[in-house]
Amino acid sequence: MNHPPDAAAANTALDDIARLIEAGNWQEARARCEELVASSPGDADALAWLGQIAVGQFRWEDAIVIFDQVMRLRVDPWTLGNLGVCHWKVGNLEEAEYCLRGAVEIKPDFTRAHVSLALVLHARGQFDAALAQLAIAHDLDPADHQIPMRRGCALAALGRFDEAQQMFAHAVELAGRFSYSRLVAFDRATFDAATGPEEVVPPPKLAAQAGAPGSFRYVTLISCNPPYVRKYGFPFIRSFAAQGRGDSLLHLHIYDPDNTILGEVQEVISRSGLASYTVTTEESPFPAHETRQRKAYYACGRLVHLPAWLDQYACPVLSLDVDFIVEDTLAGLVEAAAGHDVGLNARDPVDSPWLDVIANIIVANPTPASRRYFAAVKNYALRYLRQEREAWLVDQSALYCVLKMLGRYAAPPAVAWLPAASQACLWHIGHAYDHLLDDPRYRKYAHPG
Repeated sequence: MNHPPDAAAANTALDDIARLIEAGNWQEARARCEELVASSPGDADALAWLGQIAVGQFRWEDAIVIFDQVMRLRVDPWTLGNLGVCHWKVGNLEEAEYCLRGAVEIKPDFTRAHVSLALVLHARGQFDAALAQLAIAHDLDPADHQIPMRRGCALAALGRFDEAQQMFAHAVELAGRFSYSRLVAFDRATFDAATGPEEVVPPPKLAAQAGAPGSFRYVTLISCNPPYVRKYGFPFIRSFAAQGRGDSLLHLHIYDPDNTILGEVQEVISRSGLASYTVTTEESPFPAHETRQRKAYYACGRLVHLPAWLDQYACPVLSLDVDFIVEDTLAGLVEAAAGHDVGLNARDPVDSPWLDVIANIIVANPTPASRRYFAAVKNYALRYLRQEREAWLVDQSALYCVLKMLGRYAAPPAVAWLPAASQACLWHIGHAYDHLLDDPRYRKYAHPG
């Protein structure tokens, strides 16, 4: 491998970069690593670290370019594995499989590469082949909790739900800590609990309202806590108002409001010219010191109140993540779910029960089957929110598992899987993609002139 003349200094710099990464200081780590690469572009180790930093910042395309540079300097199974995962992340499944098969060919005992290859085969719909890779991985490392977890995902995709649940339970035992498989169940007892009497929760408080009832075709619902209202909610409101056609009421639901947020919201709404809106608030059912439970509730509290809001509005409710910019009328999303009970957003490619129904876009139509579905989702989500302090993604697990259990034990709602074309009216920033906050599409509405 190639090093700059002062190899000891370079190694010290790499150690410093590793410490910055361990501390979560991605920006400084990136700056230091880019300096090192600029001074010695042939240092494969420095490039490999720069690729890892790109991965840590979810900059998958950048990481692919960097790992390709490493591969021109040396071929090793770890870089091939990293490159394969990055290609999988951006949907280049053929390239991902090629890289990961290369990694396990060079290093047959590379457990993580076998698991990653199973992920890619799963994404390609080759679930039996994924299980075969996971069997190899299990023989190499039977204590790795990722292996039964991924087995459970493949078995669930094959409709072998009881076996899947057993695998998820085994993964939880091996992990010894929270894992997303703890939020997944398909058994009859869980179904009976979810479809039993609907849990009674305190209703939200009405904080502000404008617009004539019945003058809109559908409701657009967003919800978040005050920091996210300021970061994402204000740009959403401005973009919604700019693109609105007067056929939707905007409902903003705020968790744990502080002393000034309602006044700030009212000012933004007034300046944007929005005519039809509702603002509601609620206090989180979890105490302030349970920060992770609160965060999970902020993500899925809208599902807790959705059955009541369906009753209240008696029209389609379009629930969106707050970190969207509205670029065109949203009516196409509602129209895509017409004639169905619900409209859901399917992950493509498929991955797991906690990711395969993306909760960022939901259309709830005012039908009995829709209301029964969301009442069960509500019960399911509340159960796991109380059980788990880190129940992030429980909204997506609830949407997926309740749908599968209704298919097993009762009658599922009629689902419209929302096509990509109907989603073109939205640009999704994503909570983990802060580097996109410099994008002109965000800045236009976050920092209006």
